Amino acid sequence: MTIEPQVRSVAGANASAVDLVTAEVRRAVLTGALAPGENFSIRDLADQLGVSHIPIREALRRLESQGLIILRQARSASVAPLSSADLAAIYRLRYVVELPLAGASAGKRGPDEVARLEALLERTRNPEPEIAWQAHYDFHEALVHPAANEWDDRILHTIWMAAERYTHLVFDPTPITEAERARRYETHKVLLDAALADDPKSMERLLREHLAANEEKIRTHIDALEQR
Repeated sequence: MTIEPQVRSVAGANASAVDLVTAEVRRAVLTGALAPGENFSIRDLADQLGVSHIPIREALRRLESQGLIILRQARSASVAPLSSADLAAIYRLRYVVELPLAGASAGKRGPDEVARLEALLERTRNPEPEIAWQAHYDFHEALVHPAANEWDDRILHTIWMAAERYTHLVFDPTPITEAERARRYETHKVLLDAALADDPKSMERLLREHLAANEEKIRTHIDALEQR
C-alpha cells in the first residue's frame, strides 16, 4: 500500500528520528489521514518518512502503548479501530483520574499559571487547526497541572491521546465556522473561570458536564458507524 498522501517526510528535520516519526504518525492517526483499521507496511512508512526501519519500529511501539496502533508479527501495522466500547472505557478513566485532579487544582495557581491558561484558551480560537487542537490539548492538561504528579501525567497523556482520535472525528470533520469556534471558546471559558475559583466541587461538576456532553456527541456518531 502507498501512503504518501497520509504522512509527510521527516528526513532532515532537527530532532530525534523516533520523536519525529512518533509525532508525524500520531498526527496522521488523530486527523484521520491514516484511517481507523487501515493497514500499512513498515517498509512503505519508512520510505515515505525518509528514515530507516529502526526509528519506525520504536515510534510504532510508543503509539501502540497509547492505543493508537496495532503492530503485527510481520512487517506491518494497522491503525487501531474505533468502537463505542473503547470510547466508554476512555471516558470512564477520564472521569476517575481527571476530575479529582482538576478539582484539587482549582484556585491553586500563581499569576504565571493563570496567564498560561488564559493564553491557551485564546489560542484555541486560532484558525489553523493544528495550533487550535494543540492549544485545546494543552488547556486540558493545564487544568490538572497544579495537582498532577508524574504518574498522573503519564496516565492522562495516554488517555487524552486515545480520546483525541474520537474528538477529531466528530468535532473536526470540516472547516470550523466562526460561530462554532466562538461556541467552543465559551464552553471552555466556563472551565477557565472554575479553575480560577477556589471551589473544587464546582470545578469537578463543570468538567464532568463538559466531558459528558462530548462523550454523548461522539457516542452518537460512533453508534451510527457501527450500525452500517
